[in-house]
Amino acid sequence: MQKMQYSSARLTEEYGIRIGRWAQYPADRELPFDAMWCVIPPGGSSERDEHPEVELSVVASGHADYEAPETGERTEAGQGAAVLLAGREPHVIHNRSDSEPLVLLSIYWMPEEETE
Repeated sequence: MQKMQYSSARLTEEYGIRIGRWAQYPADRELPFDAMWCVIPPGGSSERDEHPEVELSVVASGHADYEAPETGERTEAGQGAAVLLAGREPHVIHNRSDSEPLVLLSIYWMPEEETE
């Protein structure tokens, strides 16, 4: 059993937000996915992102708006909610709070058709 906490993770600036990749944690075995903590400051937003991996974004704390930049469509998600993003789906994530950081757990993997 291993516990990972964003509060003790080493965070770096990427995509206009702070990110803590799970590769920094020692692991007994290789995981079938990659993961990272994402921290977006109050009132802040990520840069536009698009990648081949499928991404499951879980709101650990705060309130997020997930935006599809091409259409402007937004999906609201609060603490405990998860948003599933398809591979190559463009997205921007906004922190809806002006006073609290938004903390996300992003779990991502290559879809099967991309790995074959």
